[in-house]
Amino acid sequence: MLSFKLAVQNLKKGFKSFAPFIVASVTMFVLLFITVAIGQSPSLEHMKGGAAVSQLMTFGMWILAIFAGIILVYSYRFLQLQRSREFGLYDILGLGKKKIALVSFFELVLSYIAIVIIGTIAGIAFSKFFFLIFINMIGENQFDLAITAGAVFTVALIFLIFFSILLVIGTFIIWKSSSLDLLREESKGEKEPKSNIFMAIIGLLLLIVGYSLAVSVDNPIKALTTFFIAVLVVILGTYFFYISFTVWYLKWRKKRNSYYKPQNFITISSMLYRMKANAVGLANITILLSMSLVTLVVTIGIFVGSTQAVERAYPKEGRYVLYSQEKTTAQMVQTLKEKADQAGVEISNVSTALSADFLMVDGQKAATNTLRISPLMTQKTALQFSMTTLQTLKNLNEKVADISGKQINVLDYFGAYPNLKKLNWFGTQYEVKTIMATSDLKKYPIMLNMTTPMLIIFPNDEALYQALAAYNQANSERENFYQMTPAVTVNFELQEQEQDKLRKVFKEEQGALTFRSTEMKEVRTGIGAFVFIGLVLGISFILGAALIIYYKQLSEGTQDKRSFKILQEVGLSKKQVAKTIKSQVSMIFLLPIAMTILHFSFAYIMISKLIQIFGIMDNQLILWVSLGSIAALVVIYWLIYKGTSRVYYNIVEKK
Repeated sequence: MLSFKLAVQNLKKGFKSFAPFIVASVTMFVLLFITVAIGQSPSLEHMKGGAAVSQLMTFGMWILAIFAGIILVYSYRFLQLQRSREFGLYDILGLGKKKIALVSFFELVLSYIAIVIIGTIAGIAFSKFFFLIFINMIGENQFDLAITAGAVFTVALIFLIFFSILLVIGTFIIWKSSSLDLLREESKGEKEPKSNIFMAIIGLLLLIVGYSLAVSVDNPIKALTTFFIAVLVVILGTYFFYISFTVWYLKWRKKRNSYYKPQNFITISSMLYRMKANAVGLANITILLSMSLVTLVVTIGIFVGSTQAVERAYPKEGRYVLYSQEKTTAQMVQTLKEKADQAGVEISNVSTALSADFLMVDGQKAATNTLRISPLMTQKTALQFSMTTLQTLKNLNEKVADISGKQINVLDYFGAYPNLKKLNWFGTQYEVKTIMATSDLKKYPIMLNMTTPMLIIFPNDEALYQALAAYNQANSERENFYQMTPAVTVNFELQEQEQDKLRKVFKEEQGALTFRSTEMKEVRTGIGAFVFIGLVLGISFILGAALIIYYKQLSEGTQDKRSFKILQEVGLSKKQVAKTIKSQVSMIFLLPIAMTILHFSFAYIMISKLIQIFGIMDNQLILWVSLGSIAALVVIYWLIYKGTSRVYYNIVEKK
């Protein structure tokens, strides 16, 4: 069959043109395969929390699949553009569009088979490697990753759908274009875009609005609701900025005297005439880099800080909790010691705490520096408060101001109420003596939730009981409401190997016995899967940006080659040409990374608040993770720049 022979011949002789598309496809196939292979592996059944890991991997698979589809369409569209002249010649020689489409079909079929085979082999190897990293992240010891045929079939099916879409796109382009259009498509130039100051202003205003939304976030709840709005506004602003503002800026540069220097003249003119294509490409690179940076900071920050969050909730290895108002802390300690003697284990460093957590209320600012608490009416103003006593904190050797009567101290978790003076708790007015920060408490077990803005510290047990009674009374008529009781907690130290002995004797005892090491493993399993998906997505976004940069250098090199040859013929020296090339490539390189860092700088407050949702309150830790991620991204981007710029130089300087 002639069409099949032509397809095979094209793949052999034109491998240089097909290589970027094949490499991009194999890369996305491998990344998707890693996620699917781990998510569907029977190995997860032997792992604690394996079901949750499987669900997270499935979620990551769909995100990666969407992203992979976009990258494949982008790559294939570029390949079609590069081969348009070839298709035009086929049509002129009488092959006909039907035969040309058939050639394109066989090329895709052969490419698909090669990608599935290569991707599966590479995917199996990388899956085992990444699974080893994942297992070490979560502290497990199940190193054997069983890869099922279903995983291979799932990824192959997803790519079959992608390639079917590519076939439709390719056939449509061939069918709608005339022979002349196909011949001219590759070399078709751009008209100089019109500068639109109105659109440029809209772009700047969108960026300002997005930045303002991000900077104004003062608590995790607001960060969660504002994040997607701010991201959408900034993405639109980024596109408007590149499409309109950059054109206006280049035209402004064109009016300055410095424009008539050879390197400036060529760089500005060249970028101005191709800014339509440049703008979208640069915007895509900026958005992908921003997405990768945010993903890496959030996931790494959560993983590094998750240990800290567990340690804050568990100041000591063991915790024995009973929700009761009848049993005192002294009785709880006595019960614990009796059970320890019965189990033949030794406990030490015992401390107690009285608290009430997860009290759902409506919280609204009634007047200046006053917060009014009332029964829960709507989820929009829902808050969860926690309570404890002054004596509890003093038992833990925490430094806290003395209070009495209707005075309270407040621990403002997220800094949402910096000027609070009075708290109206279901009609009872309390005077706020001191507002504390999370860092002020070192040993108190924090039961943090993203809707928990503060911990109320009462002067004594009786004051806490009265406030809790007022809460129960005010909410008694609420549907599905049940009476809240205080939590009496005993924290203690115990050897990890003796935990099972104590658990056995506690089976018939009221209350919950938990351990920090066990909780740490569970958290690391759940967070580890989340972080793993984040890292895979971050890598995917960086690779996507690298691919767009590569295609940009390849296409612009082809277009600029003729221009630079003409300029050399009219008297421009080779040194001036090299300087001009460097100036143009540097501008394309620096703008996206500069915009990415600018985006992240304004989003930093919002991102740090999002990380706090997971109970990570160490702002210094988040800052160092952010700086490290930015530095790593800059280095990776520089390596991408050095690698892809050689492609441009080789094309332009080639004789």
